[in-house]
Amino acid sequence: MEYIDIFDKNNESTEKVQKNQADVNNIKIRKCTEKDVDEICNIENIVIDNFKEDEKGYFLPFTKEIYLRILNNPIKDGEIYGAFIDNKMVAWIFLSVSNRMKELKQKIPNLKGKCADIDGVIVLPEYRGYGLQKTLIKYLEERAREKGINNIIAEVTFGNVYSLRNLKDLGYEEQTWYQKDENIKRYILLKKLGETKNE
Repeated sequence: MEYIDIFDKNNESTEKVQKNQADVNNIKIRKCTEKDVDEICNIENIVIDNFKEDEKGYFLPFTKEIYLRILNNPIKDGEIYGAFIDNKMVAWIFLSVSNRMKELKQKIPNLKGKCADIDGVIVLPEYRGYGLQKTLIKYLEERAREKGINNIIAEVTFGNVYSLRNLKDLGYEEQTWYQKDENIKRYILLKKLGETKNE
């Protein structure tokens, strides 16, 4: 999955922008359960439906069954955290601890300690541009520290300048890149969290 944070406030009315900013100021973030899976899928579908042609590789969707598996097996797969406004999910982020971490760790030499991957963060189109991506990443980092995770890896598709900028602003550093398929290249970024609460 991939990072999405593309928003042009010039396309929105001033009143709507002010309302959305006020909503974001009252956001609540929590770990998702299987009761949230329909909202997770709904946000995914809305985001994909709003892609421009050159954004189609940014986010590769999962099925409802995969999300249910993740939510029911956090020790093996990880956790999804939702951002809610008035009990409506407007964004989510996935902290992955799956077996794919072995593959990602091999791309970064001399990486020590426990690792996790930000395997997707998506925000509803009307709530982009308000810093939700950064807010969710900071929240995910705190949960990772609590779990004794020392390193967070993130992937960003070439061309996704907004997410790349946001991650670099939060202290993530480019390590390498790889070819996902014939059309998609991705940067791999790393942030070392330092001491964690379970060390």
